[in-house]
Amino acid sequence: MIARLLAELGEARVFFAGIDDVEPLYAGASSPVVDLDRDLLEPVAEPEQVGEVLVLARTPADLRRIATLHKLLPQAERVVVAVLDTPATHPAPVPMPTPAHRWRSLTDLRVYQPKNRVWVVEARFSGATPAGRTVAATARAFAGHRLDVITAPAAAIAGVGAADWRPGDPNATPAKVTGPVPERVGAPGSDMVLRTLDATTADRQDDAPLPIANGSPTPPTPIERPTLTAVSWERLGRPGMSGSPLADPDVLGEPTMIPPVDERLVNPQGFVTTPANGMASLAERDGRWSVVLDGKVVTSFAESGGVTDADVARLRQIRGVEVDWRHAHSGPLAAVRVLAGLATAGVPLVADAVPRWAGALGEEIIRLIELRPDVSDDLEDDLSREEYSIRLRRAALRTHGVAARWEQLGAPAPAPPLTSVLLATRRTDMVAFALGQIARQRDVQLEVILALHGVPAGHPDVAAAIAAFEWPLTVIEADRQAVFGEVLNTAAARASGSFLLKMDDDDWYGPDFVSDLLLAHSYSGAQVVGTVPEFVYLSSIDVTVHRRQITEQITSFVAGGTILVERSAFQAVGGFRPLRRSVDTQFQEAMQAAGGQIYRTHGLGYILRRGPAANHTWQEPIGTFLQRNRRQWRGFHPNALMALDGSPHL
Repeated sequence: MIARLLAELGEARVFFAGIDDVEPLYAGASSPVVDLDRDLLEPVAEPEQVGEVLVLARTPADLRRIATLHKLLPQAERVVVAVLDTPATHPAPVPMPTPAHRWRSLTDLRVYQPKNRVWVVEARFSGATPAGRTVAATARAFAGHRLDVITAPAAAIAGVGAADWRPGDPNATPAKVTGPVPERVGAPGSDMVLRTLDATTADRQDDAPLPIANGSPTPPTPIERPTLTAVSWERLGRPGMSGSPLADPDVLGEPTMIPPVDERLVNPQGFVTTPANGMASLAERDGRWSVVLDGKVVTSFAESGGVTDADVARLRQIRGVEVDWRHAHSGPLAAVRVLAGLATAGVPLVADAVPRWAGALGEEIIRLIELRPDVSDDLEDDLSREEYSIRLRRAALRTHGVAARWEQLGAPAPAPPLTSVLLATRRTDMVAFALGQIARQRDVQLEVILALHGVPAGHPDVAAAIAAFEWPLTVIEADRQAVFGEVLNTAAARASGSFLLKMDDDDWYGPDFVSDLLLAHSYSGAQVVGTVPEFVYLSSIDVTVHRRQITEQITSFVAGGTILVERSAFQAVGGFRPLRRSVDTQFQEAMQAAGGQIYRTHGLGYILRRGPAANHTWQEPIGTFLQRNRRQWRGFHPNALMALDGSPHL
């Protein structure tokens, strides 16, 4: 494919990332070729103008690193972006030409798939136009067209491989290694600066990095991190390197020493609950780690240790991965980076005691790995495997995500979002239970809008439950004849959170239910997040069933008692229809018709209570819940993540 593109664009300037076999690129191109992973590309005073630009990325994750550097690409009348290894789950990457005034010179846009897993975007313009716009728009298309700018601070990056630290951030400012940071429309160019150092400077022992001018009176002192070559096993093993700070396990042991995981693409999406294949091993092949199954390489990781969405897609049918610490990738930080990426994707990891040099994994991930030395036995059970995966991915997303990493580096943490729980009930005897499920939630900011549907607030059971509840609570009383959809809309109008969450009064919710929904929102970018009734307690026959469901995917439906929606999206579709039943289904249909997306996360934090069908707005016969089951138990049987009486011990 590379040869074909080079032949078609013989005079094009070529830029690439993520490609290991580079000889055909240099041999086939007649114009200069830039390896954005290994070559130093810095800002110039005036943008270069060329006829054609060809941008090659191995995977969508690699393209997002190029998008971070989009300001460094020349201007051209023809821009071709090719991604050579795209997981099948990605839809066609059709760019959105926004903001519109910057695309007025666009005359032709083509998106096509010349062969399986390869996508090409070709844009033509009436005049020379920054090629980076097409790159950034294509990268945004692969990530679902969500807003791509990472939360504060405005960051400047300098040096080889610096884009790894702000993947998919077109708002980042590339700078020269020696500075200055280019200004931004009359303002300082950045709030923080990260600079990578090569092998000649990375192991210096002074504590005073040279400040980089950024247009402010007090330029920030850059955060300095070593490049890949500076911390390879080969270099660290050279004579005289024992005194280098980079050989100190305490220095290597900080999570801030490795670039973050691009959780917009490397995340739990696509997790398979019943994999077809057994355990694989993480073993060295040609100086780097590869996942090997039955003697065959499933995927090999980049020399840098960066895990891509294509790598993860190839591992989804594997039950788990055993780590061989004795032969660890290209260097200690690169090895940790591989494991951080796998953990973020929810790939179950099995290992002996974690060596000291791998401390950058973070305390919680290390605790989980070392807590389960016999985890390979537990991974044979699908439910235990998923429980372990969820705990691992939670820890990894919160330790190694992009926003988390920059907070660890000193960026101010944004205020946590407020989630407004919409709780409508007709049953006085369920108010205390429902508020108790909300009170269990941890690591979130909540308020509750309690909509009493024909229920007086002064009823003894209701009043006692309200008095005992410690979260912020607003009570509204609706007439019993009011339509259910209108009651919910009235509750939403009283809410002040940036997220609205509809919960039911009789279902069970694990203590991490809300935080898991917010986590899924952060990596999926969907306007609505929820789950399905994977676990159902059939109260009339005292049986708990575990149903076959596909989770961690973009979908068309989630359970009504789990709907988390962005407030702005809720308002855009007009809220719930004024209906007595089917309000959840109709709301989700409206959201999709408006162009919104619904994401279904794991179902292990929610148990649906099912009594007689007449007692529910969703009137499905009990027999429906006895079909397509993985297993069932007598009595109430919560899984470990529910953390209820009767849950297995974690």
